Amino acid sequence: MKRAVITGASSGIGKAFAERLARDGYDVVLVARRRERLEALATVLREAYGRQVDVLPADLTNPADLTVVEQNVRGYSSLDLLVNNAGFGKIGAYGDLDLDVEDEEIRLNILALVRLTHAVIPGMIARRQGAIINVSSIVAFLPVPFLATYSATKAYVNSFTEAIHEELKETGVKIQALCPGRTHTEFHERAGINTAGHPSKGMTSEAVVDASLRALTKNKAICVPGISNRITACIMSILPRALLRKGAAPRMRKLTEKIERR
Repeated sequence: MKRAVITGASSGIGKAFAERLARDGYDVVLVARRRERLEALATVLREAYGRQVDVLPADLTNPADLTVVEQNVRGYSSLDLLVNNAGFGKIGAYGDLDLDVEDEEIRLNILALVRLTHAVIPGMIARRQGAIINVSSIVAFLPVPFLATYSATKAYVNSFTEAIHEELKETGVKIQALCPGRTHTEFHERAGINTAGHPSKGMTSEAVVDASLRALTKNKAICVPGISNRITACIMSILPRALLRKGAAPRMRKLTEKIERR
């Protein structure tokens, strides 16, 4: 029986992964902070698809909770897919942001992802099958002023994933960094970003998940969903980084000022 673990499963891309994988015949383990949301989603998935759905409430910025999740995923005799989706970002001038929140952001976006990846790889290699999807972002390709910590954590995720992708060749295990652009989730609200009047309508979480799973079958190390996002990522890869960050700074500064006036 196929089994998947999804972190940040209570909303957005994580929830879309849970729904899609249950529909595709996976038993799923849902990990997130909000038990009530997880239980509600689990009920829907059990009734709609008849799959086994386990709920594992955890705050992955909390070392004790992260250890519990690590022990759980390491203990599965068979795990076909780990989706490291949990993450968040905060917008603002770095010196003005709450350092404790920035610390939590690094621990969730990087440390939790690194530790859970480490927990599952040995078992997957031993079985010569399995896959890991690390949810990154299109901002991984650009150091974004006023979103400095978030863009830096996602650059780490890309570099980390690409390196391990090479290590895992010939093992039967796949790993992918999923780099969506703007997506219809709660991310922007939590980050403090007002998307009203934004020129890009963005993608649905379901479309992002579909692109990710298609790329996974081809064992692509990096998946950027959507044609416009792929063009943007390509431009970011070609243009000088100094030019890109200078171009991004004025727009991000205005966005920050709008948030401060709200």
